[in-house]
Amino acid sequence: MTGIDLWGREIKQIDKFIAFHDESIPDKRWLLIGITIIREGNLIEVIEALNRAREMEAYQGEIHFCKLPASFAGKFGAKARLARKWIKMYEDGLSKDVWFSCLIIDRQSPKFDRKRFKCNFHEYNRFTAMALKGAIAWHITPLNLDEVFIKFISDAKDRCTRPEQGMVDNFESYIPYRAELDSYLAKITKKRYPLVRIELELKDSSRENGLQFTDLLLGATQMALIGKSGREVKREIGKYILDWFNDIKKPPWKQQYGMHRKFNIWLFPDKDGKASNEIEMQLSQVDKSQLSLF
Repeated sequence: MTGIDLWGREIKQIDKFIAFHDESIPDKRWLLIGITIIREGNLIEVIEALNRAREMEAYQGEIHFCKLPASFAGKFGAKARLARKWIKMYEDGLSKDVWFSCLIIDRQSPKFDRKRFKCNFHEYNRFTAMALKGAIAWHITPLNLDEVFIKFISDAKDRCTRPEQGMVDNFESYIPYRAELDSYLAKITKKRYPLVRIELELKDSSRENGLQFTDLLLGATQMALIGKSGREVKREIGKYILDWFNDIKKPPWKQQYGMHRKFNIWLFPDKDGKASNEIEMQLSQVDKSQLSLF
């Protein structure tokens, strides 16, 4: 944290990060918000790695989990193979530089207070801010930085699960305001949390590997959570998330994938109205014969 140089001047530990944002609203019960954080100094290397995978699979199109084909083979299999390669890269070490956090909102929890949100966009925006705060606390705070600058990048165009304009409303102004307010409140209450500065930018996901990679991780998390697809591709990729989730619940020294503080899935609210990592994943519990194909 803050130190003093030879001339008695304060030395602040400052760093810059990119945060890619995505959301998924599969049904009336669940709202999932994914945040992928990459240190600015590592971004070029990460994007180059994702692009090398594209070249290996000879696929330059956009990756959306909801549009993945049914099979890894055949005419459209290159898209599925690239998605699987990206996921495997994450497991094999990309997670060292790419940190993913997913907040799962259970809107059917008896502790979910709908009365707090007069408009749909109040709910969406507030939980996006909560997801970002949680991601900063889990991934960045242990770095003992005094101040962080975050470029928060969200998709500028429609996605399969993107809320309509009436739901996001003041999203672009609220997220920077709330994130900076949360950091200020943490400082005055002497909580361990850096001072945060946010710049929000909307970008076309078809031109941003970071957004597509976040979409893939989030979609796979939704698959692990709900398990309502019989497609081979979606189920196989979802099982990666299931394995990682089960692994990170172990003590760090017993974990197989080395994703402590790099990958995180958490739920709000639990039966006590609190955040929790006790989540009942459905992917491994669903009878495939009962699944719909979509």
